[in-house]
Amino acid sequence: MRLPENPPTPTVLCIEDETHILEELIDELSTSGFNAIGAANAGEALRVLERTTPDIIICDILMPGTNGLQFLEQIRGSRPDLAGTPFLFLTALADRSHELTGREAGADDYLTKPIDFDVLILTIRAKLNLVARVKAISTPSAAVEPNGDFIHLSRRETEVLKEIGTGQRNGEIARKLGLSEHTVSDYVKAIYQKLSVSSRAEATREAIRRGLVDMR
Repeated sequence: MRLPENPPTPTVLCIEDETHILEELIDELSTSGFNAIGAANAGEALRVLERTTPDIIICDILMPGTNGLQFLEQIRGSRPDLAGTPFLFLTALADRSHELTGREAGADDYLTKPIDFDVLILTIRAKLNLVARVKAISTPSAAVEPNGDFIHLSRRETEVLKEIGTGQRNGEIARKLGLSEHTVSDYVKAIYQKLSVSSRAEATREAIRRGLVDMR
């Protein structure tokens, strides 16, 4: 009798410029069964991404040089293969505007410092479980819901959704498609409602799962 293979250990890329926090992150994640890789800044993280594709990315916002928001925009725009990779921000900022900006750029969640590692581990596992479920039920007819209802997107909504998947923000989408930013925002809201999602990263994953747009 052939025993089932053990699932691969999830890889977590941790980006944090404070050495003691980065070391603590790697230690806690490793103890919890993850393959944790550390990077002290965005440049180091990009070099890691040249040789490794993580299952989830955790990133500080305030870093010297390229900050977390800029790094997120950079990889969402240049690495379509990471479009469905969960991205979590660590921040000491309580400013709601930073969270909204990050979510618009494609962040999946925010966790505040000092880090509650119980919450962090649960959040990571929940995000990875969601990705696994999406992959498990992905089929060529993924645009059809279990109850037989089709998800219909207009031509413009499809165009906007594809741009979201490449990491573009509303202003950039507006300029590219010749629309006002307000109109793009309305399209994004409509897409969220139709796909039953609440973030750009979730919308991208749903689009891929349902085969609604070609992200290549």
